[in-house]
Amino acid sequence: MTTTVIIIIAVTIALVVGPLLWLRPSPRDRQLERLRGRARACGLNVSVREIKDPDPDASARVSSGGKPRNPTLYVALYEMPLRLPGRLEARHVPSWEVVRLRHARQSPIEDEASAHLLSGWRFERPGLPLVEDVIGRLSAQLDRAPRGTIKIEGDSSNLGLYWQERGDEGEVDAIAKLLQGLQELQLEVTRAAARDEALRRQAEDER
Repeated sequence: MTTTVIIIIAVTIALVVGPLLWLRPSPRDRQLERLRGRARACGLNVSVREIKDPDPDASARVSSGGKPRNPTLYVALYEMPLRLPGRLEARHVPSWEVVRLRHARQSPIEDEASAHLLSGWRFERPGLPLVEDVIGRLSAQLDRAPRGTIKIEGDSSNLGLYWQERGDEGEVDAIAKLLQGLQELQLEVTRAAARDEALRRQAEDER
């Protein structure tokens, strides 16, 4: 077999095999597939989002030339649907959002909403009743948030955790447990709001 023939065979093999290697999933792709598959098994919905960075590093806020920036992040949103019992209405459900402080530090004079929240977190949208029991239970759940958590939110449709998808399937199990705990808290707060409204109406009717 001549050198020319060997070269032609090698080039042909490279042309056939090369594209197949490009299509082969990377280790990161396989990791994400495992994480998201585990999330689906836990009843969670996963979507990729581009969001405004809620706590950018100081160098990301302004360019070297002094021009303000609007830094963003690509993260995965892991959501657990909130299923309201028939007797509860969406209007009674609080809408709230907390942000993990990755770069910023809480100021000596904290805003009232975040004052008793777990250290390293702040309310971006309070929404929840700012009472000791509720904030304490929220903080206990935040303490379980995995590395790479950017923020967590709740409303009348879902409880959601924005995550940079670091770690393994065990982290997804922790997220599912965290969101389940927040769902229970969300429903309790909603029941209390509905009950308070019913008592107010009853008091007004009796006047």
